Amino acid sequence: MSSLEKSLMILKRLGDSPYELNLSELASHVGMGKSGAFKLINVMKKHNFVIQDPSSKKYHLGPIMLRLGNVYSRFKGIEQIAKPLLFRISKSFQETTYLTIWEGDRAFPAYKNSVKDGIYEYNDFIGMSLPLNSGASAMVLCAYQDPGHIREILGSMKLEKRTSKTMTDLDQLMDEYRIIRERGYALEDETFSLGILSIAVPVFDKDRRVWSCLALAAPKAHATDGNVDEWIQALKEGAEELSYNLQFRH
Repeated sequence: MSSLEKSLMILKRLGDSPYELNLSELASHVGMGKSGAFKLINVMKKHNFVIQDPSSKKYHLGPIMLRLGNVYSRFKGIEQIAKPLLFRISKSFQETTYLTIWEGDRAFPAYKNSVKDGIYEYNDFIGMSLPLNSGASAMVLCAYQDPGHIREILGSMKLEKRTSKTMTDLDQLMDEYRIIRERGYALEDETFSLGILSIAVPVFDKDRRVWSCLALAAPKAHATDGNVDEWIQALKEGAEELSYNLQFRH
């Protein structure tokens, strides 16, 4: 059994009654010596997965477990609300829609609704980390994070030039993020893939923070001034609906 498996067993054991155990009890539970168990627990203590009571010296689950549980619950709710919403917008315009989330320093598509013969119909990019310098969803999520944090992230990575239109200059990107914030949405034209145009709008929580966005991708040939405006409006209304239904805004 690996150290990771033993660590997970310890966490699961602390999730059952009596919810706090001493070092000997935890070591016995995973079938290892106290010194080995102590090393595993110390790593988990360092990252707030486990807390030791200073009086009893027993261990119990740490505060990060509450946050992770809330995250799971939140995204469980999102799935139930976002999927019908994505389906409805896709059906209205016969274009692909998706929901992308921000996780620390990365953007990940979480849910997608494809249409027959539409963009990304057979490309299952759900859960994949997106480049932060191309594509509407990653761009809009970056735009609404702390600029200093984003500059630090981008400065630490090699920015891929996916097409001739992809921006790789840091100052140019930061200026583009500012423009996105000012107009309230991202519209990218072939920065991620040639022949594809995408739009993304932020989803705000009750504190006006942005951790996800709604997006639509279409062949550039489908884009006209009239229907692009309709796409933007539908995404904005969808983002408001998502925020409201998840009780992020009141």
